[in-house]
Amino acid sequence: MTGDVWWEEDARTEGDLVPGPGPSGVQPELVEATREAVRTDVRGRIAGYTPDWTDPDRQDAGVALVRLFGTQAEPVLSRVNRLPEKILAEHLATAGVRRRPASAAAALLEFTVNPPDGASVLVPAGFQSAASTPAGRVVYETDQDLYATPATLAALAAQEGGTLEDLPLGPAGPGRPFAPFGRDPEPGNGLWIGLAGTAVPHPRLSLGFVVAAAAPAPADSGGPTPLPLPSAPLLRWDVLDGTRLVPAELVRDSTAGLSADGTVELRVPRSWEPGSPPGSRPRPLLRWLRLQIAHGAFGGPAPVLSGLRLNTVAATAARTIRDEPLQPVQSPGASGLRRMTLSQTPILAGSVVIEVDDVTGGDVFGTTTGTTSSTSSRWREVESLAQYGADDPVFTVDHESGEVTFGDGVNGMAVPPGFRNVRAVRYRVGGGSAGAVRAGAINSVVTALPFVTGVNNPFPATGGADAEPDADAMRRGVGQLRARGRAVAPADYGLLAVRAPGASVARAQGVPGLHPEFAGVPIPGVVGVLVVPPGDDTGEAPVPTAATLRAVTEFLTREVAPAGVTVVAAPASYRRVAVEAWVVLDPGLDRATVLAGAGDAVRTYLDPLTGGENGAGWPFGGALRHTALVRRLLAADGVLAVSRLSLVVDGIRQPACADHTIPPHTLVWPERPLLIPVGDRT
Repeated sequence: MTGDVWWEEDARTEGDLVPGPGPSGVQPELVEATREAVRTDVRGRIAGYTPDWTDPDRQDAGVALVRLFGTQAEPVLSRVNRLPEKILAEHLATAGVRRRPASAAAALLEFTVNPPDGASVLVPAGFQSAASTPAGRVVYETDQDLYATPATLAALAAQEGGTLEDLPLGPAGPGRPFAPFGRDPEPGNGLWIGLAGTAVPHPRLSLGFVVAAAAPAPADSGGPTPLPLPSAPLLRWDVLDGTRLVPAELVRDSTAGLSADGTVELRVPRSWEPGSPPGSRPRPLLRWLRLQIAHGAFGGPAPVLSGLRLNTVAATAARTIRDEPLQPVQSPGASGLRRMTLSQTPILAGSVVIEVDDVTGGDVFGTTTGTTSSTSSRWREVESLAQYGADDPVFTVDHESGEVTFGDGVNGMAVPPGFRNVRAVRYRVGGGSAGAVRAGAINSVVTALPFVTGVNNPFPATGGADAEPDADAMRRGVGQLRARGRAVAPADYGLLAVRAPGASVARAQGVPGLHPEFAGVPIPGVVGVLVVPPGDDTGEAPVPTAATLRAVTEFLTREVAPAGVTVVAAPASYRRVAVEAWVVLDPGLDRATVLAGAGDAVRTYLDPLTGGENGAGWPFGGALRHTALVRRLLAADGVLAVSRLSLVVDGIRQPACADHTIPPHTLVWPERPLLIPVGDRT
């Protein structure tokens, strides 16, 4: 046989590369998935299969069938082209790389109560309220018990240098941001809080604080010795019982000494008499609290509060399901793994608590007495069964479908036989970006409780992210497999930070020797982790909360970092970038639509979460290239030419048609581009 044969021709043909979800950003195009290509291929076969059809006309029935077949075949061939994506996803799933599930938003809820005797009302943990959103109703559950008092916030005063200065107070709290310890905080300075009410807010009083700060302080953990950072000052709570100060017991402080948003819960004495602080004008009908700097000083700027409310408690956009028997899957497959399902989805990661009954002795019907003993053991949720042995009581959860997978006796303990012997003690469902609601949106009471007259979120909810897209999981999966659950190279810290429980992290980067408190001085044994949380609709650069930074440092130190390494999590820093360009537009298209599309293309390209060349986020320290920005504008529909382009970085105009270097370990935050039409060209 001479000449080319079909397999030789196919083997030499190089397929086209198209954008794909993998780490390289491209994948091969197996077939040309267009209806025109299908129709062309069919027309090429007409001479061989129907030689008598020599003059097809558009009105011919055969032509109509060819056109219909091309239209129907196009989506089928598009699915064929996704085969490389499917293969990559299956390989990563086999290796234990799974999509990150949705995370839940958090909010501070403020309760209003009106008991007839004026005493505090217990609002138990799990109290449900709801917000109406375009995506539907979102339910919020309180995380702790709350003793809500009908008392109101009546006065605020800052004590500095022995003198008291009244702070403005509006009907809903402080009228404007204020410094609780004055302009120059030092031991002895304090904040006085006056409450008006007929009864003592006994036994506990809850206060909510919102800190007006640009970014939370870095959080560090681990290492052989603590770094020489200034310690936070010691704060002390007291109540003014008549004319004497009595210590108030601090039950909970999620603000970490007014360094972050959160709540403070105090246990106050039952005999709390009204009075007036020394050196202030007489207000004998108010009960006073004092928060004072007892020792030390703030290492950084003095704290500034933008919000202070009574009867506040943390809540999560989720619902708790309790005591649910798991239902077995009828077709477990040949793997030997036992699969069961939970009824409610989507499930929050780490929230599933499962107990398994292990009955020893007796018969399966439980009819014998005296020889049957039943015990329950609590099993643990893990990401993968591959690293566990036959005696490990673990399971995995598919958070989207609700399927729970137990071991086969080799990888993970096998579930003992029985009927309804596996039950979920509790698990939580919910999550997603819909939970990040505006202030005042959570105003509907779901749980009926006597004397509770209203609920509200005085401040916007934070956090909340949808499940990770498949494309992002594929890009992340290759690096996760390389790390293998251990942080060896600095890049591993950033890859593994997104898995920190309780943290809202979209991406992160590990930098050796970086500590933001010691800028410009590399510190041996320190790994800085720059954290970027999911974005929101505020239009501002995403900044992680103090709780997220603490969760990242604790997880990396406890689970993945070698002994002796100090992990420091800090917010990523940004350079604000505005693009100004002179563009030539297509006169046949609507100007407003073209300019809006071109502006969105530039902002998407520079976005820290979805920008860059492969859509994985703008790279840390990535330089701003003039030619790349011009290409992005020219790729927008209706933009024919870009005659001039310049950048404004942090308010400073850069030279036109020139690149701009971004400092290392820094991201850019795109502002709305200024696009100036300079003339139409046909």
